[in-house]
Amino acid sequence: MQVDWPAFNGGQGLSADVSLLLRPEHESMAIVIPIPERRFYYNRKINCLPAEGWVQRGERRTALTSQDSLGNLDWGRGVWEYRSFWVWASASAFLPDRRTLGLNLGFGFGDTSAATENAVILDGRVHKLGKVRFDYDPADFMHPWRMTAPDGRLDLEFIPFKERVARSNVLLIQSEVHQMFGHYQGQVVTDEGETIPLQGVIGFAEEHHAQW
Repeated sequence: MQVDWPAFNGGQGLSADVSLLLRPEHESMAIVIPIPERRFYYNRKINCLPAEGWVQRGERRTALTSQDSLGNLDWGRGVWEYRSFWVWASASAFLPDRRTLGLNLGFGFGDTSAATENAVILDGRVHKLGKVRFDYDPADFMHPWRMTAPDGRLDLEFIPFKERVARSNVLLIQSEVHQMFGHYQGQVVTDEGETIPLQGVIGFAEEHHAQW
């Protein structure tokens, strides 16, 4: 991935050259979600990809190495309804024991009664989750969010520290997304029953309404 954006932040500039490494044994979350009237959404998400390269903002350049940097891939195709809504939450992090842990959680569009996109990714292996409940305040996205699973395998609090808002309104095409960056804390449980505590894991959560 390469970025060259001279006008970023009033001309301060943003540039980057980053590679994400995908090992053959690294698992990913892929799902086809049916949508009424013969529509669908196919999505593949990969968490905890080792990242190498650099990011530069203004005169400050930060080097990225696979020992301390992780990235995500989100790829999708589909035939959607005109009006769409979704909530998506994600994170990739190193645990204190140096294992990698990823979160992919969401709900909103399509029929997820047969399967969900919810998963914990531990050291490149997907641990599948069922339904996850999101509790947040759409009038105050900076208020802490809660994410819980009825079976007890996930209990998280997400505390935002930054809100990014993007709005578009071009007559028939409209979009509004509130993308929150913050810290996750709580615990998740793997398929084998291992309880993994999370404290201060940086990630994001977003709510998106769209007409397109």
